[in-house]
Amino acid sequence: MSRSYWNLYSKATGSWVADGTIARPNEDLELPRHSTQIDFKLADGSEAAITPSTKYLRESLTLTWYYDDGTVKDKIEGYINNQTSVKIVDHNSVEYVGRFTYCKPTWLVGTDGDYYDVEATFKIMPSLT
Repeated sequence: MSRSYWNLYSKATGSWVADGTIARPNEDLELPRHSTQIDFKLADGSEAAITPSTKYLRESLTLTWYYDDGTVKDKIEGYINNQTSVKIVDHNSVEYVGRFTYCKPTWLVGTDGDYYDVEATFKIMPSLT
């Protein structure tokens, strides 16, 4: 099975600029979404619901890479250090816009060369589009 990659774009002076690729994570990816609907009781006791213009929100994505040679770790840490807005386009052409907010590399000591298991959080921020 061959490894596929996701395209990355960073925001520079208001435009998205291609910023290379990143290997697809090695672990299943949960894609939670929750509604912003609000339900409440009216004065007469009946129930009503309001759906604001933002109908749902996506939760943060937790991404995991195993046995990374430092490439993914360095790229994500750079995004965090520079507070870079990022657009990820996955292998199905789905776009995720936001920022990396957390990166936890685990250094695999005892391997020939420096390798890491990397866990990162990508916060979905629709306002950055």
